[in-house]
Amino acid sequence: MIGIKKFFSINRKNTRAQAMVEFMLVMPVLIILLYGIIEVSRLIFIFASVSNASRQAARYGAGAGEVNDGTTFYQDCEGIREVANESAILTEFEDINITYDRGLTEDGEQVPIVDIDPNPDSDTCPIEDNLIQNGDRIIVQVTANYEPIIQILPLEPLTIVSANARTFLISIPIFGSAVPTGFRAESPTPSRVPTSGVPTETVLPTFTKVPPISGTQGIRTPFNTLPPTLTLTPSLTPPPTWTSSVTPTFISCTGVTNVSHGGLEFEDNTMSMNIINNTGHRLTAAQVYVEWNHDNGHDGSDATLRLTQILFTGQTPWNGNIFAPSAFIPAYYPFIPNGSSTVVFVFNQNYDNLDGTERIIITIGTPGCTNYPIDSSK
Repeated sequence: MIGIKKFFSINRKNTRAQAMVEFMLVMPVLIILLYGIIEVSRLIFIFASVSNASRQAARYGAGAGEVNDGTTFYQDCEGIREVANESAILTEFEDINITYDRGLTEDGEQVPIVDIDPNPDSDTCPIEDNLIQNGDRIIVQVTANYEPIIQILPLEPLTIVSANARTFLISIPIFGSAVPTGFRAESPTPSRVPTSGVPTETVLPTFTKVPPISGTQGIRTPFNTLPPTLTLTPSLTPPPTWTSSVTPTFISCTGVTNVSHGGLEFEDNTMSMNIINNTGHRLTAAQVYVEWNHDNGHDGSDATLRLTQILFTGQTPWNGNIFAPSAFIPAYYPFIPNGSSTVVFVFNQNYDNLDGTERIIITIGTPGCTNYPIDSSK
């Protein structure tokens, strides 16, 4: 019995030693596996941080309005980089590049803005305010480096790059409110409705008869009396007067009575459009909007174009000096006469180069036509 117990006691000691040896053999593999999981997780986390940083920074830069000091968001370079760095967790960004372009062509190639390198590897922030127009984009590229904590695994250092672009909406034309198309305008027509006025006198005769003879029984004594008298009594009778009442007249800008337009025409330093008003009424413009190639429209040392005047058939011209890719004309509400008329936009130099952004939109304010703007692009 003693021998058997001793045998089992020795066997248990051997088993413990064997387990320890096996654990020591497996432990390096477990450590490498655990370390690999940690490193891959770090790599994925850094990639997500870089991607999120570029996205949030581009979203901030494309925001409308201004920051507290009056700087537009797309010119707030420090603010854009600060937003990007807020996503830097477990890493530090090597580069944060900010640039701009005019969108993509059908082939996917970037359209550059004048004097601006659209390559995300370049940094062109801040950009001049007068170079940005609707449809332009801000591009933010964030770069970070990944290096393993310990060189146990054959993991090489990696450069992680993420670029994100957002489109600007500098100004949006508003085409009027949703007024029913069957709205009726008012035009006065006469209506025979009597109303009270200043009273006038009308003479009506009344008669008083005095008997000519009076006397006693048996004796007829003549009695002289005056002839019948005429008494005039005035009465008030108001005369009829005439007032006008309002009768609605239907105005429609659809169908046969629509408002149409011709294409844009360019001659020397002008851009014009012909308008045909078939409604039979004079219409009022509520807003005038225009887009043009302001930064590269002229062949010469100074390629810029400034809008200086607007001429509308038979009306007082608008005068100003606007340098922008697009503009709502301030305090300008011309009328659109019945029939054919022409609106002419005059620039400071000849309009030589068209870039496809040229557009005129005239929003009509007359009820019945507010839903039908005159848009040269349609």
